[in-house]
Amino acid sequence: MRALHAAKQLAVLGLASMGLVISMSSTASADQAGVWVKDGHYFSIRKSASTSSAVVHSVTDPDARIPCTTTPCTREDNGGSYKCWSGGPSGNDWVKVKWDGKTGWVAVLCVEGGRI
Repeated sequence: MRALHAAKQLAVLGLASMGLVISMSSTASADQAGVWVKDGHYFSIRKSASTSSAVVHSVTDPDARIPCTTTPCTREDNGGSYKCWSGGPSGNDWVKVKWDGKTGWVAVLCVEGGRI
């Protein structure tokens, strides 16, 4: 069941199974992939794909849409392990995002994602 949910979440984010990425401009548009708060659970953008990495920003606005650096999102499926919240999903798959002129990484299973 967890594997099916993970596959579904990755498909929603528009991630190519072969790791193909299409470069997009730095501004969000209707064709831009991104992430947002999942089920009211806030998330952190980290400097690298690891929970021990410094937090770039904590996203607490449920309406915030955080653009990925590329569309489809750049994926790191061998990042550090995480657990989203108590009783929530866990994994080691991350996506690269943009925030306030910086780039960072977000745990895939801790967010909703798609076109923003």
